Amino acid sequence: MVATSTSTSINTSIQQLIDRQVEKGDQLGVQVSAYKDGEVIVDAVAGEMGPEDPRPVQLDTLFNCFSTTKGVAATAIHMLADRGKLDYQAPVTRYWPEFGQNGKDKITVEQALSHQGGVHAVPSPLTVEFVTEWQKGLDWIAGATPGWEPGTATGYHALTYGWIVGAIVQGADGRHIKDFIREEIAQPLGVENEMFCGIPDGVEDRLATLQTLMATPEELQVPPDHDFFKAMPQESEVNFDDIRVRKACLPAANGHFSARALARMYGALANKGEIDGVRLVSSERVSNMGTMVTDAPDRVLLGLPLRKGIGFMLGGPIGPMKSVNGPRLNAFGHSGAGGSTAFADPDVGLGIAVTINKMQNTLQAEGPTFEVCEAIREELGVNG
Repeated sequence: MVATSTSTSINTSIQQLIDRQVEKGDQLGVQVSAYKDGEVIVDAVAGEMGPEDPRPVQLDTLFNCFSTTKGVAATAIHMLADRGKLDYQAPVTRYWPEFGQNGKDKITVEQALSHQGGVHAVPSPLTVEFVTEWQKGLDWIAGATPGWEPGTATGYHALTYGWIVGAIVQGADGRHIKDFIREEIAQPLGVENEMFCGIPDGVEDRLATLQTLMATPEELQVPPDHDFFKAMPQESEVNFDDIRVRKACLPAANGHFSARALARMYGALANKGEIDGVRLVSSERVSNMGTMVTDAPDRVLLGLPLRKGIGFMLGGPIGPMKSVNGPRLNAFGHSGAGGSTAFADPDVGLGIAVTINKMQNTLQAEGPTFEVCEAIREELGVNG
């Protein structure tokens, strides 16, 4: 791992903030890392590794970051496009022919990765077998019928995104997505021991465990047959602390990262695609990564007006990328269930990552995570 310890005044301020959050019970365990113009400015940890694991969080502790994983997978897509191996406007079937069944033959890569394909539903009850056997997910999606006419609406593909992006990457590049992430992102950046889409053997002692909250239909004020529960079934035997689930490759939902690994990737993207001599994408490609595809109300996420790009969520009216003084429209990244987040704000050369294990009842990392991100922006004077 590239050394990232820092003694900046902003690091001291953020360390004090997350210490207070833990003391108040807003956080259990947390890591925060940030880069500005390619340089580390924050690298802070606080709290415990789990509700029944009182060991202190370390810089290399691995947190399951849920949908924050989607941003790492999206980076792989844009890297392949940058290399001329993938066309955003091509149909998914160019890279995954089996996908074209039941009216999905014209869905483009751009539509699929901006959650416009209507292929959001997973089996209910959701079983461990389904999420841990890669081919089962691919077969399910290949045979699925869209829930709406593709391209006419958007609805969050909470789990199915992972198999879709994985199949596209493998079709365009030939490698499994977890291998591409390891070989083309993690290893070049020096974070190969802190960035996994499916953990290997030997890292079990570094795993944070979750303190989970589960919203009910009554709390969400939606009926049990809402698209929200088609994408994320209430009936589920899947426990994300289960080692079988941790070892599976779910590029939508079970990336295990440290904050400093995520921040290093986004720090590169915020710094015109390059960091310490390692280039992930061209500077021109970074603008594509933050380009909005749709801001229509999300049919799955309760009508939220999310600004979506190709694989990324974008800065806008809600979420940790916005500032209290402005929406930070060119920022891009992804948050995860419960409050983890990681993103780039290329307008100000800023990459931020927050990893947590006390899940909040939040859809877009409001609460303690937003407080951390905003504190960093305030310290830098870039919250306008």
